[in-house]
Amino acid sequence: MAQIDRQMIDFMTYYKQLKGGTLNSINLITGREQYLIDNTVKMIEEAFLNPAYRDLNFTTIEGNIDVDQMGSVLETLPFFDARRIVLINNVGLFKAVKDEAEKKLISLLEGISPESILIIVERETDKRKKLYKLMEKNGTVVSVDKLTHSEYVKWVGKKFREYEKDISNHALHYFIEMSNYLDKESEKNLYDVDNVIKSLANTQGEIKEGVINQYLEVPIEHNIFKMIDAISERHIDTSLLILNELLGRGEPEIKVFYLINQQFRNILKTKYLVKSGYTSNIVATKLGIHPFVAKKAVHFANQYSFDALHKIVNIIEATDLEMKSTGLSPHLLIEKSLFEINGVA
Repeated sequence: MAQIDRQMIDFMTYYKQLKGGTLNSINLITGREQYLIDNTVKMIEEAFLNPAYRDLNFTTIEGNIDVDQMGSVLETLPFFDARRIVLINNVGLFKAVKDEAEKKLISLLEGISPESILIIVERETDKRKKLYKLMEKNGTVVSVDKLTHSEYVKWVGKKFREYEKDISNHALHYFIEMSNYLDKESEKNLYDVDNVIKSLANTQGEIKEGVINQYLEVPIEHNIFKMIDAISERHIDTSLLILNELLGRGEPEIKVFYLINQQFRNILKTKYLVKSGYTSNIVATKLGIHPFVAKKAVHFANQYSFDALHKIVNIIEATDLEMKSTGLSPHLLIEKSLFEINGVA
């Protein structure tokens, strides 16, 4: 079993090292993407343990941590196998272990048996602790957070193939955009996404946008874009229908209006950036918005003139003032603004 030098690495680097048979005796895995963490532990188990004796050579420690018990387990020789795995799973190690116990644990880890593989999974760590510094020096510290955009695209495509369900490139990217996993503010994890993919894999026929919408909670921003799209094509009835659907399912009127305001302002800013020669990816970076939002903003920027967009922003500002200064219904004021925006040439 090859050893690696002191380092803090990302999940993909660690994953590649595992596939190459490289693993330290001490492994601290931190982060919130539990799906990847669980699968990493499983991968280590399958790579380094004989399945016939797995139950005898794999120990999980959860709940309250007992350093003496942990030492006893780590010092136990593997049974009919070359390695023994001890998993310490989210026990709050960096909070639970105090000074004296920490010293004892450090001494234990410094003399860890070469037959032992210690996997410590903790959502939160404390880099100031001597314990952390030892793990970083003598083992491997792995950060397992959300996948990047390119990693997520590959992961989703692989999942559909695993479940033997064909999906077109267009539908795949629509699913990726609508899944809302990549949004920094989203609480969605890979377990959530995997469950949706399993459900879609059990549907009959081709996976299209309509089918995806039945299994995903489509972000409100997508409906705002549909509303703007309808307005740009002068389909005021459709835009009003979308508005009423959003309000009917409980979306706050102020939130809907805020998003309409935000998207039109982004479209205006995007038009200036595109005029300066920037691509949608650079627009996304400069405005701090999701690449999908930037692509839509570029699309709508091409539908409107600068003059029209400035008029629309003025209509929205006037509506905002009315909402704050009159007792008129926000719903009616939003509808009125949509009619006015629809009339902008």
